Amino acid sequence: MKKILLFFLLLSIAFGATAQDNFKKYGVKSFIAKTQTTAGGQVTDGTLYVDDYGAFECDVKKMVIPGLITYDYGVLTRKDRIWTFNIDEGKVQYKESPNPMPDLNFLDVTDEMAEKYEMEDLGEEECMGKTCHKYSYVVLQGRKKVNWTVWAWKGIPMKYVIKQGRKESTVETVDLQLNAKIPDNILHLVD
Repeated sequence: MKKILLFFLLLSIAFGATAQDNFKKYGVKSFIAKTQTTAGGQVTDGTLYVDDYGAFECDVKKMVIPGLITYDYGVLTRKDRIWTFNIDEGKVQYKESPNPMPDLNFLDVTDEMAEKYEMEDLGEEECMGKTCHKYSYVVLQGRKKVNWTVWAWKGIPMKYVIKQGRKESTVETVDLQLNAKIPDNILHLVD
């Protein structure tokens, strides 16, 4: 279950960082989004920290196995690089890799991106009190297709549903703080 959640977390945070200095993934300079992920009947709380219009993103989830262990894990993205990490008892362990989806950006959907991800524009729909643009798209994981549906407001994923075979996960934003100051310990998590 942890591997599935980490895979979805990795893909969800890797939406669209690019190496361009003028890149904008979101229509808001900074925000903090509290999220809830539901997968296999299990609910996981998380926090998405975004700064510099998406040039910096850090999605932190909390893994709780009652009576056994509690730790934080997630994905940090800086433009076209990502780091998966675990924080256990204050110690951060991380691994760097290229961003698997550097061109996925719901603020600026290009024809090339739509073709690459088999993207379909599903129009507008309200989500969390915001008028969101809804898209479906496909991401390949090895040879398997993972089907995604996202509700994006100003490029910010307010909700998404991820389906792979019979497995389904839903990530919902439950609180959104715009123009928020990102804590230093998050900004320098993997320095």
